[in-house]
Amino acid sequence: MKKARKMPITRTISIVVFLSAIASVSTAAAIGADLQMHRAVYDLSLGRSQPVSDVAGIEGRMVVEWRGGVACGGYTSTQRVVTHVTGGDDASVSNDVRLSTWEAADGDEFRFTRTEYLNGQLIETESGFARRDAAKGKTTVEREGEAPIEMSGDVLFPVAHGLALMAAAEAGKQIFTAPLFDGTEETENPTNAFIGKALAVPRAVAEAAIVTGEGARLADMKAWPVRLSYFDGDNLEGLPDFEMGYLLFPNGVSAALVLDYSDVEMVGELTELHYFEPGSC
Repeated sequence: MKKARKMPITRTISIVVFLSAIASVSTAAAIGADLQMHRAVYDLSLGRSQPVSDVAGIEGRMVVEWRGGVACGGYTSTQRVVTHVTGGDDASVSNDVRLSTWEAADGDEFRFTRTEYLNGQLIETESGFARRDAAKGKTTVEREGEAPIEMSGDVLFPVAHGLALMAAAEAGKQIFTAPLFDGTEETENPTNAFIGKALAVPRAVAEAAIVTGEGARLADMKAWPVRLSYFDGDNLEGLPDFEMGYLLFPNGVSAALVLDYSDVEMVGELTELHYFEPGSC
């Protein structure tokens, strides 16, 4: 049985990977060599809100850092999301979620540690390890103090999922579907992405991000508009649990985030972007 779901603020920490593409390991590795390791900062605010949500305001920040690559044997990520949510009665809640992960370059191993604070108090922490064995058709997840959980062998971890989505976009495909395990849920989430045609970056997006370090400015690139839906594996016929819209750049950077929790939306504006030197493991 899956854990009871809550408003998945924790889900926002996985959006930075956004490198989804399912192809062979060799294809993913080739594209992975072109990924730009970076640190990105997103300012979060309230978008659309329905009365039933009882959310009057959202302020926050998401910071994501990616290092590593194929030459390093894998990818390391540290991600933090801090939000302050105000209700209709002016009561406020502060949420602080931190996630550290490592994923093997071949996409077969994944380690994760997640910690969550509510109003400054630690409410949850967990760590685990997952291994994918495509030959045996299974993926095994092990968490401290819990029995191992088995999933299907076609489950993708965040970087492999993201690399595959980029491969689909590069190939001109409009739909990408794959199960994803990112450590924020007990088991995998089926995902479905709609990919639009590459377009010139909107001026507001290009001007908002302060780009430092080596690499081209976002204004010099085109980007694909993507709408990624996450489903509950026990209810595939229903509506998605969560949807996310964003612009995906060829170097793996994402911007113009829209996080849709059905009755409330959170908007993420890319405000800072720092590129790391290639091979900074």
